Amino acid sequence: MALENNRTAKNASRDIDAAKEQKWETTAAGLPQLNAAVDYQNSIKQQLQVVEASAFGGPEGEYTALALGLEQSLIGSATLSQLLFDGSYIVGLQSAKVYLEISKNAKTKTDLEVKKAVVNAYGNVLLTEESVAILERNKTALQKNLDEITKIYENGLEEEESVEQLKITLSTLKAP
Repeated sequence: MALENNRTAKNASRDIDAAKEQKWETTAAGLPQLNAAVDYQNSIKQQLQVVEASAFGGPEGEYTALALGLEQSLIGSATLSQLLFDGSYIVGLQSAKVYLEISKNAKTKTDLEVKKAVVNAYGNVLLTEESVAILERNKTALQKNLDEITKIYENGLEEEESVEQLKITLSTLKAP
């Protein structure tokens, strides 16, 4: 029983830890979330397009090579988001709080049950010790009565049946 209560107490502590972790996970989901990304591109060899030079103010009939795109490019983006009025988030927070309270109450109950079991076990030990002491006193008193009634019987003032009954009772108490 004590080993079972010990395991239950350990499980209750683990449940509280799990409830605290779940509460923080749920809370963290509603905190501001920052997502950032950076893209870098280095074109080792740029693509060239041949076009008429006259399109750019050059002489007629000549062609010129035009580089397409940039040799290097860097693009950055950042997104900031936060849950403000999301009903599922609010319900999740409330359920995480309730789960934590239930876990704490279960641990308290388990701790009280363990204490009760210890008190009961100790009380039983004390009761057994007192019962043994009472039995020892009864054996001593019964032996004294047997000795006295045996003397009275030897003097002819008591019946043999009384002596035999006390012997039987005493042997019953001495039996393991």
